[in-house]
Amino acid sequence: MDIVEKVNNSRYTLKDILSDEWDTSTIAELSRDEIEKMYTIPSSTSNLVALGNASGCNFSVKHKYVPSTRLHIIYYNFPEIGRQSSKVTKLVCDKVEAFYSTGMINYEDSVFIIINDAVSESLEKSFNDLNVRLMNELDSNTDTESMKQIKKEMVENDYVLQFKHFKNVHIFDINSLTNNLLKHRLVPEHKQIRDPQKIQEILDKCNCSLQQLPIILKNDPIAKFKRLATGDVCEITRKSVKCGNYPFYRVCK
Repeated sequence: MDIVEKVNNSRYTLKDILSDEWDTSTIAELSRDEIEKMYTIPSSTSNLVALGNASGCNFSVKHKYVPSTRLHIIYYNFPEIGRQSSKVTKLVCDKVEAFYSTGMINYEDSVFIIINDAVSESLEKSFNDLNVRLMNELDSNTDTESMKQIKKEMVENDYVLQFKHFKNVHIFDINSLTNNLLKHRLVPEHKQIRDPQKIQEILDKCNCSLQQLPIILKNDPIAKFKRLATGDVCEITRKSVKCGNYPFYRVCK
């Protein structure tokens, strides 16, 4: 599969994965030739916004229930067609921070960075550190007009998010997005539970504390797809010949 096909397949995969929480109707279904033309659009020469090739394929989606916040999908450091990618370094974190600090993306928005490279442990750690810095910034600015609007939308739509669910950045290897992992026959259904009241109801039903639940790491691919934050619960519906479908719970850490 060449790089253009990978980008095209990743768009379909993301459209499917994100559709339960985000308005993916704006993600156009394009042909390979159309994606190739977008892929080869010259990238910016500015150091601040230079993202490499495929930046013409970037897109953003609004949250279904909190439309003031968006998720930005950014293809970073992709090579010219037919060439090898260069190594992605932790400098990508500086670029993401610059997007926020310069107002190129809204303060509360989240980002998926997609690279044509394996995500190393050191790069994943750099993104973990980045998310800690971004969350600290958000915690110190929770009374902005935009956050007031977000709170209003959550009340109007009876939808619960906490501050930790905003301004998150995740990184993916494009090879993990060429097919929808969540639709694999061996992968059970995963559902994110963020509402503290619903989490407490689960704990009461299971007669346990949050610390006693099995763990799903926040760097787990499914945790990143579902945008799980520390303390969220993931409900996994498993199938059994004897018991039928039954829920299993993990806490994100």
